[in-house]
Amino acid sequence: MKVSHKKFEKKYLESCMALIKSTWLFEEDFAAPKHPEYIYKYYVLNCVNWSQHLDLLVDQNDQVQGILFGSIEDVGYLQSFLYALVNWKNQFEIWWHILLGDLGDQKQARKVYQEMQSYDRDGEALAKEFDGEINLFIVSPKLRGQGYGQQLMKRYLDFCRKRGVEKVFLWTTTDCNWKFYERYGFQVRAEFALTKPNASIDTSEQGIVFQLTISDLSISSKKKSKEG
Repeated sequence: MKVSHKKFEKKYLESCMALIKSTWLFEEDFAAPKHPEYIYKYYVLNCVNWSQHLDLLVDQNDQVQGILFGSIEDVGYLQSFLYALVNWKNQFEIWWHILLGDLGDQKQARKVYQEMQSYDRDGEALAKEFDGEINLFIVSPKLRGQGYGQQLMKRYLDFCRKRGVEKVFLWTTTDCNWKFYERYGFQVRAEFALTKPNASIDTSEQGIVFQLTISDLSISSKKKSKEG
């Protein structure tokens, strides 16, 4: 398969949604959703909103086969305000679809969405320690094991170096293939309980925060070069 790198544009939104769905079936948690695509749309646009690095792997048919979206944490007051406005708009839209019944049973849809929000707050609790965050990283099952994930990560790290971003993080859950991140040099910073909106703990899985100090990669690379 021939692929090339493209920057996210709205024309790639549906293709990004399809790629997310191929790995994470968010709709399984909803009760008979009529239009499950809205939760995928919300998820992608939420990641896009906070990200300055918007790298896609696109095939010859203009279909998205890989995504890495990353953000810079310290962007200044004005930009933070603009991000918050877009975030409010995205939240308004998803609540509107919940009220319309597009995501199935309203009570269940509210519960699932509020859990997503609560888990995200848990995952972002240590954000102030870092200069940047990987908001979304996914490669199509068709391309896994062929070095495309490393390619996306290398481009992201180059982006960070050019902008003086030294420490980055991401958070995920134990039901994901989190060992995947260790291959890129990430180390576990913290593990945390996932808190439900009613303050109870989700015992089915835990959250993990991974961190990466980019200058450490350069030191490690130089050591390997000398040893070689």
